[in-house]
Amino acid sequence: MIAGRRGPSPALVVAAVMSWVPPVVLVVARLRWADVPARVPTHWGGAGVADGWGSSGAVFWALLVPGVVGALICAVLAVTLATDTTRGRAALAIGVVSAVTGAIAMAWFTMVLSAEGGAGALLPVFGALMWGGLVAAVCLLRREPASLAPQSATP
Repeated sequence: MIAGRRGPSPALVVAAVMSWVPPVVLVVARLRWADVPARVPTHWGGAGVADGWGSSGAVFWALLVPGVVGALICAVLAVTLATDTTRGRAALAIGVVSAVTGAIAMAWFTMVLSAEGGAGALLPVFGALMWGGLVAAVCLLRREPASLAPQSATP
């Protein structure tokens, strides 16, 4: 570690760990979901009717990879943003990455629920977006790095 630099704050570490929740939930659900349809919708037209279909296995992997990559990016950001940026910027960066990549990972649930005719198929995606907001809120709990904290004016 560089002299004078501290490690990431506990809030950023918690946020980075939280960013792993959507891909882990996706893997656990896939392993436990016994009767996943073989084909799932991958695209919907303007009327909301599915007009593109794909293999649920291929779609699972295509959506898991961005979720894992996003969680890895959040872990790296937790370290790199520990002292080099303000709380707000760290929260924005980690929260947005977690929300977007988590929503991509959760899109698999939307596709499977749509194939089964389930109502509320978009709820997992909205849940992941809200989770990203929670990750950002956790980032805001950290203290400002000393190098970025406002200095008091002394005469």
